[in-house]
Amino acid sequence: MSTNAAQVSEVDQESLTERMARGRLPLAEALRYATQIATSLRDLHLHGLAYGAVSSQLILLGPAGAALRNTGGLTHFGDGRQDVMAFGAVLDEMVRGVDGPEDLLAEIRNLAIRCQEEAPDMQQVLIALRLLGLQSRQAASEGRKPILARPPEAPPKRDAKETVRLRLHMALHWKPLANLAALALSSK
Repeated sequence: MSTNAAQVSEVDQESLTERMARGRLPLAEALRYATQIATSLRDLHLHGLAYGAVSSQLILLGPAGAALRNTGGLTHFGDGRQDVMAFGAVLDEMVRGVDGPEDLLAEIRNLAIRCQEEAPDMQQVLIALRLLGLQSRQAASEGRKPILARPPEAPPKRDAKETVRLRLHMALHWKPLANLAALALSSK
């Protein structure tokens, strides 16, 4: 269980399933929760452990954000592939019906599908989530469409979806870039 959940009792928290039943998550909130859960899973995986039962019912939301419920015995030795695949299903569930820029939502859905089908290393998933979160916040703070969207006045040389796909592909598959991105994000 992460420190977020340790600080507040489970009685004071609701599950992600309960929160989604009340209505759609805002995009920023969904990305924040996804990043917090991915961080918890990455930390477990770095120690050679796997959570073993990632689902929206076992993710608790509280004042400090999202945390994995302390299940008392589900953490076990393993490579975490099942965790990544289950996380992809939860991520897909979180962004289903969310309002936001279509290009950004498409990239988040693609990441969710990739998690379910390929089970990449959780560190790579976390880097991709952080990059998507940064792009979403930058666009929101400037009050404009995200940098992923195609400007209407001049079509880009390369399709915006293709550009983002290539950037995420590089971040997820090219180790020097993944390490550099991780260092850059951790130094802030």
